[in-house]
Amino acid sequence: MEKRIIDSFEDFQMLDYKVDYDNHQLFQGDVKKYGSPVRIFTNVPPHKISLPAEEGYRFCKVCNRYSSKENVHCDVCDICPSKDGRTYKHCFQCERCVKPNKEHCSVCKSCQLKDHNCGKPRQGCHICGALGHKRRNCPKTGSQSPAKRKKKWSEDGARKKMKCTKI
Repeated sequence: MEKRIIDSFEDFQMLDYKVDYDNHQLFQGDVKKYGSPVRIFTNVPPHKISLPAEEGYRFCKVCNRYSSKENVHCDVCDICPSKDGRTYKHCFQCERCVKPNKEHCSVCKSCQLKDHNCGKPRQGCHICGALGHKRRNCPKTGSQSPAKRKKKWSEDGARKKMKCTKI
């Protein structure tokens, strides 16, 4: 969601502060493997917001902001790149920092998961691979778009109503 937020609020930046939950059904206890998926966005310059050292945050002089201890500064990219609480590594072929569980694939020409399938299409349906529809409309899953579901529901409702009026 970071890109969408930044596109909507150009002067906002994401802080590295990890939000903890006291009462959330999905994100509580030890469920957060790499840290919270939620970050705080603000238009206050990040160097003006100090994050607690006792929680593992440190000030990166190069980035001029606080970062978590896992978010190690990359001298090549010149940023503290981590977004999810893991220590990213630099890929010299991609010329950017990537998640530690990814490695460069010479076929795809990008960093991918180690067990990825190079033949799997990057566009279209993720389930059957067809380019004519997306996952939510895949005929192999029996799922339908919200518009089709609504249309079917209203037709079913109309049919039931007609049956009721005929009785």
